Amino acid sequence: MILEKALVELNRKQNTKDILEILGIKFRCDYLNHSYYKNKISTLNKWDYFISDLDWTFFRWTLQKEAVSLFIKFVKKQDYLNMDLDDYLVFLKDVKFFNNLEKKAYNKEIEYFEYLNAWIFLLLKHKNLVEWDEYLAYIKYSFKKKEKINPFRFSFKKLKEVLEGNKNFIFVSWAPDFIFDIYLELLKKYIWKNIWEQYVSNIFWIGSFLSLETKEYVPLWWKDHKNDFIKWLLSEKIIENVIWWMGDTASDFWISYMLDENMDFYFVNPERKVFDKFDEFKKDKINYHFVIERKDLIIEIKKEDIKYI
Repeated sequence: MILEKALVELNRKQNTKDILEILGIKFRCDYLNHSYYKNKISTLNKWDYFISDLDWTFFRWTLQKEAVSLFIKFVKKQDYLNMDLDDYLVFLKDVKFFNNLEKKAYNKEIEYFEYLNAWIFLLLKHKNLVEWDEYLAYIKYSFKKKEKINPFRFSFKKLKEVLEGNKNFIFVSWAPDFIFDIYLELLKKYIWKNIWEQYVSNIFWIGSFLSLETKEYVPLWWKDHKNDFIKWLLSEKIIENVIWWMGDTASDFWISYMLDENMDFYFVNPERKVFDKFDEFKKDKINYHFVIERKDLIIEIKKEDIKYI
């Protein structure tokens, strides 16, 4: 099924399926019982953790978008005469529709999750158009060439503060495992160079599992799983304490509920909904900070001083 037809099916009345199910992709949410996450959990140190969102909080772009944008570019770089032309034409149709879907998502005309799931479909359906290892090498090359490893300076300063205090830093993201692995490999080299090589062993990450073979997708941060998952790590004594959190969206408020009184929660370049829903979502006696970073300017603002223009 092509992407456009899948979206038509999704929007039919009384349809209860997710777009991934319509496209034949196995959508799962039982992350705690999945071997991928069990293996990730087994690597975690105990002690204290600073937990951070990744996209637009630490990383200056969005890993999911980078993955699919680079995939589309990489496919188009191939010699199409060596491909099945029917498959390639279907790919071009899907990409054209995906681009229209992306515009609608950013204009708030459709649910953003609909767009996110569409890029998963593109990768899993059309992965056979490329040599996968060559595509991964292309991602790494592109990130290095465009210096996309560079984090926000405020966020990197907090990471440095945590590591120098001999504590742990864990990233959480909706990003799929394959591109997160590449990003963390490059980030650890960046930390090695700019802080100290020993600290790379205190950096962890957990993202979304995406199986190319079984077409199985297990998004860790689906709905309120982010909150549930961290609570589970604490209740099972896998990690001892969450000392700080850093995020950028209103959904990150739920994490602040597990912080102890007088602890710090940092919103880095927050979305407007963070301010609109602040009085409703906030937890009393938590120190919420709003940090804006733009070019060479880094400032902290107060909610009561904000004026929309």
